[in-house]
Amino acid sequence: MRIGIFTDQFYPYISGVVTSIKMLYEGLTNLGHEVFIFTSVDEKKAAECAELKNYNFINFPGKPYPFKDLKDYRKTKNPKKMVKMVAEYHLDIIHVHTEFNIAKIAKIVSKKLNIPIVHTLHTLYEDYLRYVSPFFDRYFHRIMFKILAKVFVGSLSKATTIEIVPTKKVLALANKYYMKGDIRVVPTGIELDRFDENNFTEEEKSNLKKKLNISNDIFVFGYLGRTSGEKNVPVIIEAYAKLKNKDNSVLLIVGGGPQFDELVELTHKYKIEDKVIFTGFIDNEDIPLYYHICDIFVNASKSETQGLTYIESLASSLPLLVQKDECIDDLIQDYYNGIYFDGIDDLVVKMEEIQKATTTLKNIKQNTKKSCAKYTKEHYAATIEGIYKEAIELYKKKGK
Repeated sequence: MRIGIFTDQFYPYISGVVTSIKMLYEGLTNLGHEVFIFTSVDEKKAAECAELKNYNFINFPGKPYPFKDLKDYRKTKNPKKMVKMVAEYHLDIIHVHTEFNIAKIAKIVSKKLNIPIVHTLHTLYEDYLRYVSPFFDRYFHRIMFKILAKVFVGSLSKATTIEIVPTKKVLALANKYYMKGDIRVVPTGIELDRFDENNFTEEEKSNLKKKLNISNDIFVFGYLGRTSGEKNVPVIIEAYAKLKNKDNSVLLIVGGGPQFDELVELTHKYKIEDKVIFTGFIDNEDIPLYYHICDIFVNASKSETQGLTYIESLASSLPLLVQKDECIDDLIQDYYNGIYFDGIDDLVVKMEEIQKATTTLKNIKQNTKKSCAKYTKEHYAATIEGIYKEAIELYKKKGK
């Protein structure tokens, strides 16, 4: 098959959506398919991004949105003009991984060139309204969300042959998001072997700690991911600030994003700037080693649709300390491969508890890796391949 992946997020931008697309691209390519990624990236950044050279990458011309927190996203002019560009690739199927700008192009291409669409919903938008308009999010949240869901997700769903969601939690929200028709639950796969602890020597881990000025005998609470509002990183910082004894620990925040400067300021507010280490953006190929210098992975997000960093953590044999959320019920069992907390006060208690309970942490660590075995990129790609074939047949039968 000749497969077109349409997305508003791709390299050099780093996110769970980008990781999902990367895994799918590699898995489908290994199955013998030709895969093309259609997106819009700043031309200068694209030219400087080594990662993009590994993909059949088609860049739609565009300009950044006039919102600070959406500066990594772009809007294309005259999407109808993109049809001719896409037609040259003779696609059999379109897989849309967004609901916004590039999705609009995908719908036009699908209609003009008679190509079926498969759509994956990656994001729950309740926590993203603030990026578009903090004022309307605060005072007209329900109305704003309804408009956002209906105009973007709902309209795309009407043009889609088969919908994909990553968890049962998202499936339960399908009606709220105006998703109709055939919906499948397919967890995203990752390259599990890449995070295996046997890939890294004690010397490599020690050298990275030395680079970050972390002593080998210090307990490391680690957050890895985007520093953006929906991730609730301030909750982690505030909880860490409330710990009674921080002498034998540090908080390591790995990643960058629109909230980065605000988080740095927050550590100054709580006078813990000497106990919190920020790395900023890290090259994707270097990320796995950072998991292996942490003692526990901490995440307070309530907006995950699946939580790929959670799977990466488990694949790294790293226990999790995460906000209770039904989207990860199938992934995390309390005190088996991770620990749940519910709210900031509970997080403080669990952070203090886990530093002392070394036996508990060792027992949890033994269960981490085996609990994520089903999330391979090979299984993910094979499942999506089957859905593509079904979608093509269904599309033909409907005579669209």
